[in-house]
Amino acid sequence: MKMKSRRSLEASALLALLLLLSSSQAQSQDIQCRTSAKADIVLLVDGSWSVGRFNFRIIRNFIADIVGPFNIGPDNVQIALTQYSGDTRTEWHLNSHPTKELLLQAVNSLPYKGGNTMTGFALRFILRNNFQPGVGMRPDARKIAVLITDGKSQDEVIFSSQSLRDSGVELYAVGVKQADKKELELIASDPDEVHMYHVRDFSFLADIVHSLRVNLCNSVKGSDTELAPPTNLVTSEVTHHSFRVSWTAPELPVKMYRVTYAEVAGGPSMELLVDGNVTTTVLENLSSLTEYAVNVYAVVDEVSSEPLKGTQTTLPAPKNLSVSDETSSSMKVSWEVEDGATEYLLLYRSINASEPRLNKVVSVAGDVTETQLVELTPNTEYSILLLALQDETPTVTKKGRGLTRPVWGEANPQENNYLNNHEERRDEWQ
Repeated sequence: MKMKSRRSLEASALLALLLLLSSSQAQSQDIQCRTSAKADIVLLVDGSWSVGRFNFRIIRNFIADIVGPFNIGPDNVQIALTQYSGDTRTEWHLNSHPTKELLLQAVNSLPYKGGNTMTGFALRFILRNNFQPGVGMRPDARKIAVLITDGKSQDEVIFSSQSLRDSGVELYAVGVKQADKKELELIASDPDEVHMYHVRDFSFLADIVHSLRVNLCNSVKGSDTELAPPTNLVTSEVTHHSFRVSWTAPELPVKMYRVTYAEVAGGPSMELLVDGNVTTTVLENLSSLTEYAVNVYAVVDEVSSEPLKGTQTTLPAPKNLSVSDETSSSMKVSWEVEDGATEYLLLYRSINASEPRLNKVVSVAGDVTETQLVELTPNTEYSILLLALQDETPTVTKKGRGLTRPVWGEANPQENNYLNNHEERRDEWQ
């Protein structure tokens, strides 16, 4: 029984690795960081026992994805890597691998260390041992550190990370699973929206590769003139599975806008690219009754502005109405009460081709949960939409259908057939 469980876990981890590999291949044609700027980047990788060997393979592939866009060399970008757990060791220094080919070979053969999670000590270690002229650090290069961890540190991190920032090091923090978001925010440079990432599982690391590479490229390039962000974020057209996001463009023209969004409660970050002449887009395929955090960046020459931030909660999923007591000219519509509703609007119309398709509207008070639709056409199918309003703002929608009865003569034998067919259709609608 234990052997079966172990195999199941190994199969799941291998599947996650294969998914990440396929995602990485799909992203291989993504942006290249085209710049002649110099940067010294130190990757600080958690190799503690909680990571595990299968997940460490995913981390190796994630690192290869991060460094892929950069022009590696002694006159461009240099990358060192230090692995930590209970103790800390430098796997290679900034000047160890002067070409991308050699660097990727080193990443591919990176060994798994194992041990505890002493992040604070590791942060102090890279300042004393990796960001030093004797091992390749250049005085005219930008200094950047990227922490990758899956757990809460077992020692102090606030002063350790502050020492790095005070020394001119720009800090990124990438957390997985049990990593503490508040601790990651304390470690990362400001703003957190650019420098701090958190995913629920190692298999979700692929979802942040593009965003992290863009932000790292911006850090490498730097900017003498700060790119102004868009302003005035507005959400509208909210449904249970989508909403529209609009903003005001900055004064200077931009190439495009990058829109990222994710569930506030946690989950993978999604991204849309919008043409620089457009200032609105619709976010689709969302979960119902869920709060989303939205960031909009202006982008010029692959440099992103600070984000314009906002949140929006989707509506609850639509619920069906109950339709009953149909006659040839009326039907009763009923529904469950919605908390906070001040008014209900019922919009209904015939869906028969021979009938006008204009909506008719009935308004009822918020404490009413049924109404009668009258003056209907016999033997006609109607589409019904109910909106629950809170101070004139729609909060819930419900849908239903109803079918009026034909006008029968006395003892018409077709009436029983109609009633049987109608009950079958009613079951389908409900």
